[in-house]
Amino acid sequence: MLFLFLVTVIFIVWGIYSYQRHLQNVKKIPIRIEVNGTRGKSSVTRLIAGGIRASGRRVIAKTTGTKPRFIISDTEEVPIKRLGKPNIAEEQKIFREAVKYNPDVIVIECMALVPQYQWIHTHRLLKSTHSVITNARADHLDVMGPTVRDVARALSNTIAPKAKFFTAERAHLDIFKERAQKLGTEVYVADPNIVSDEDMKGFKYIEHKENVALALLVCESLGIDKKTALEGMYRQTPDPGVMRIYTINDQGKIIKVINTLAANDPDSIYLLWEKVKNFAPEKIVLVNCRDDRVDRSLQLAELTAQKFEADWFVATGFFTIAYIKKALSLGIPKDKLIDLGEKSPEEIYKKVLTLVKNEAMIFATGNTVGFGETLIQYFASKGGEIEY
Repeated sequence: MLFLFLVTVIFIVWGIYSYQRHLQNVKKIPIRIEVNGTRGKSSVTRLIAGGIRASGRRVIAKTTGTKPRFIISDTEEVPIKRLGKPNIAEEQKIFREAVKYNPDVIVIECMALVPQYQWIHTHRLLKSTHSVITNARADHLDVMGPTVRDVARALSNTIAPKAKFFTAERAHLDIFKERAQKLGTEVYVADPNIVSDEDMKGFKYIEHKENVALALLVCESLGIDKKTALEGMYRQTPDPGVMRIYTINDQGKIIKVINTLAANDPDSIYLLWEKVKNFAPEKIVLVNCRDDRVDRSLQLAELTAQKFEADWFVATGFFTIAYIKKALSLGIPKDKLIDLGEKSPEEIYKKVLTLVKNEAMIFATGNTVGFGETLIQYFASKGGEIEY
């Protein structure tokens, strides 16, 4: 018993010491910006960092999206390696590393999903001076739901007290405003109309005006003009999860592969579909499924059945039966559905190639982690990436 008591005391003392040391590191970085939301967190984190960096300030950023990254400059970043599952305690290590660069600003994407952990992430680990929530949409409903309003309430846990809060969300803005008012925090709402089509031409990949407008608003609050901020945003390396397009020429057939696997919620996926649906006369929707994300497979079945018009709907990955059954029940004809669950990337590629007559677009969506990334890399190896 004495040994157990001593171990417990040592553990508590070490925890207190470690946290106090972390707070000292936090105070060394005067501007601490946290980015949360359903979609666009990684992109907005990078856009804000790039925009601020263009003003001459030293900026460190961290993303936790498709591939977690510790970002040192516009062109220099390193992967974040983890032992086991992601844990918000990781932020202590991030700050220890960040202060070595003596930054003026740190921009961190929120890595927590559970509402209580989101609160801890903001109020105990980051002590944010600027809070950003991109939007609130129907994703991770099992953790933050069951409704989108519940998701908005969960996300509002990352609004910091007596700080500045920025968002592009309008449907659930009332929830954010109510929380911000209680905390004595100023609210700023981004207007995508301030970003012109000409402004967007500077991006070599598909970016969204809402993301750019939100990042510009944060930069403006720090005294950075639009022109300077945009120049910085154009220079920064895009997130690995942004939509990419590959062109393949094989057997006299032309295929444009649209990789949207990193988009998590139906609203975002539909917006991307609307942007590219006319890229080719033949349309193939490829839905990559995960056996641990059946809820997403069912959401995608509803989305593709109700809003997508395509020649073929191809299911890949694992436990594809969930998508297939739901899609059939919602009216997608059986002869348009192809189940390639548990097939290899090579088998999938060969089958898809037989579906193409002359020129087709493959809209790849669903899940990117694990098999999805392997599958897209195989398709990409057959052709080359093009700019949007």
